[in-house]
Amino acid sequence: MSFVFPTRDLQNDRVRLVRFDPTEHVPLLFKEHQVYPDLWRCFAVPADVVASEASLADWYDTVIEKEPTRILWAVFDVETGDFAGCIGLFYTDAQNKSTEIGAVTVVKRWQRTHVNTNMCGLLLRFCFEDLKLRRVQWQTNAENVASIHAAQRVGLKLEGIARWQLVMPLGREGIARPGEEQLGRHSAMLAICWDDWEAEGYQAELQAKMDRRM
Repeated sequence: MSFVFPTRDLQNDRVRLVRFDPTEHVPLLFKEHQVYPDLWRCFAVPADVVASEASLADWYDTVIEKEPTRILWAVFDVETGDFAGCIGLFYTDAQNKSTEIGAVTVVKRWQRTHVNTNMCGLLLRFCFEDLKLRRVQWQTNAENVASIHAAQRVGLKLEGIARWQLVMPLGREGIARPGEEQLGRHSAMLAICWDDWEAEGYQAELQAKMDRRM
């Protein structure tokens, strides 16, 4: 099913975002889960989704491909050509000109490098300059400090905490309610809006962060 907006691959001199192709990219993503099983430990995705390539492909088909408000890109490092992760847009609302960055995944060896800042920066530019959106949000486990910091690094602002927003699948991180097996999640809500994007100095600061050499 087609995404609600026209899409394209995104690239700068550091990372390349390619529309996710399950035939090509599921094996790459599955391999990273085998190397680092905690890669999606904070995601509200059942643990058995990454039990095999087939189950991961089924998840992509059901959750992403058949849902027109969602799209996923595979991310590659330009210099080495290595698979570095994935990133997507979820809950995209064409009428209200809004979306949510989701499935933000940086594989273990590319964490704490240029990858996350550049893939997020490219996607924000696409959202505000190509799609002319008014709001881009980011939700994460309120205890996932690394994810919150990653969003803030590219300019998203913490708007609040949605308490007990989700019931987490078994095997995923969360907080306990006495007498119940499944954990819950408080979610941090962050966002950046069109006026933040157009504010004086913001885009230059973001580009400087994207250009920074470690």
